[in-house]
Amino acid sequence: MPPRISASVTGSSLNMTSLLQALPYTLSKHPEYLTRCSACLFSTTFNLQMKRKGKKRHNERKDPYRLAQALQRKTANLGKRKVLQAEREAALGDPVRSKPTPFMASLDLASNPAGATTQTGEQYLNYYLKPADMSEQLRHSKWLTEPLEKEDAPSVLRDEKALQKRRKEWNSEHKTAEQAIANITDLANSNSGDRKRINIQRCIETFGRHTTDTILAPKPASQGPSHSTPTLDADEAPTPEQTRRAELMAELAAVPKRAGPDTGSSEVQVAILTTKINVMARDLHKKDKHNKANLRLLVHKRQKLLNYLRKKERGGPRWQNLVDQLGVNDAMWKGEISL
Repeated sequence: MPPRISASVTGSSLNMTSLLQALPYTLSKHPEYLTRCSACLFSTTFNLQMKRKGKKRHNERKDPYRLAQALQRKTANLGKRKVLQAEREAALGDPVRSKPTPFMASLDLASNPAGATTQTGEQYLNYYLKPADMSEQLRHSKWLTEPLEKEDAPSVLRDEKALQKRRKEWNSEHKTAEQAIANITDLANSNSGDRKRINIQRCIETFGRHTTDTILAPKPASQGPSHSTPTLDADEAPTPEQTRRAELMAELAAVPKRAGPDTGSSEVQVAILTTKINVMARDLHKKDKHNKANLRLLVHKRQKLLNYLRKKERGGPRWQNLVDQLGVNDAMWKGEISL
């Protein structure tokens, strides 16, 4: 019979008497416990550790038909997600190339040089020439080369047939010279640098503030608090502070007059960048890494200008005019652009 244990021990949370009495039976049934230490024999987490180390049993109650249905639903959802993502990207548009518009089609001088016309409807000429000046110079040269009659000779000695022959040759030579001048100054025979210069000039004339201020409506005034100068009575003299404030408000209200064409506004810079980007993207080759880096810089610079202009105008007439004529889409200013 085992010795009696004191009452202080038996009142503890762990009854050692029952454990010691059951030890021989446990060792006889489970001899593998003899290889373990005494801490493992009395550990309460031993059974949990044994369960975790064992392999997970296969659940035989799962229906293979239900598993196939779940897999089919997952495949359908993934396919629908891809379709929706493609539709969203297509709705945003191309971040590099603009949508086709009449103005952008007229900028392609290589295929349509006749589309470049001035605000008055006259076609652009190469070498910084204007159609009106060219017509005046041709008229003056025709007057200088016109054959003259001999004034001192009597009418009997004048040879009318020889004079008509000289005039006919002169008209033919003048028409040949006019055709040669027209071919030299035509944009169809110009190089890429001349076409780029003409396109920049057209962008300045079309989107410059000196032109759009007379066509587009002004931006609506803000609804913020007004800072008007307080009115004074007829017999009350203004204080020096009120006088300075009135002068300052008058200076702020006076808009300075623009000197020359507008070349620095955001819409003009966006139009010029769009012209350069379209030409560079059309002529870009797959292995041309240098021009691809330059194209990336131009696209990101245009994105910053578009975000600034959209924030300032807030859907005003200038922004709408820029979108309609340049074919600007949402991908050019929204989100991250990666080429």
